[in-house]
Amino acid sequence: MSTRTNTPDLLEIELAIPRFILALVMLPVIPITLIGLLNLFSGEFVTALVLLAGFNGAFFLGYTAISERTNLSLDRTAGVVRIGRESRFGSRLDEYPLDALDSAELDRSHSSDKGQSTSKVFLVFRNTRPATRIPVSGWGVSGSGPGMIADEINDWLRQVAPPS
Repeated sequence: MSTRTNTPDLLEIELAIPRFILALVMLPVIPITLIGLLNLFSGEFVTALVLLAGFNGAFFLGYTAISERTNLSLDRTAGVVRIGRESRFGSRLDEYPLDALDSAELDRSHSSDKGQSTSKVFLVFRNTRPATRIPVSGWGVSGSGPGMIADEINDWLRQVAPPS
């Protein structure tokens, strides 16, 4: 999660899991592939199939699920909020009116035993009843990152709000 631009006219935030973590997720693919190839050459076709297609397929799907990148842009000049999502399956750009954006808030989901929680940042639009809540990213993370992003969005909205 990083802020690319923070000016009175434009706030751009990128939300993505760091690339080194994505590389760590894919590390088990190397030994599983080697073991699968060894099984294939030794005649154990079912074991090779399970290792090569099953496990590597699961790692690839996991990698694909967490590699989504979200670009959030609050543009006061154009009067729009843009949420661009890019994944291995394609990209999507959604636009909303900036004047309807009320705030950013956190949605915390608590895990059971350890008391840890993960958070997602939601944008709250007041132009509908009840208010529309749109998730900024498809996954939640633990730690202070989502709270800092929500605070930064709310600070920017307060900064550019017209005087009442």
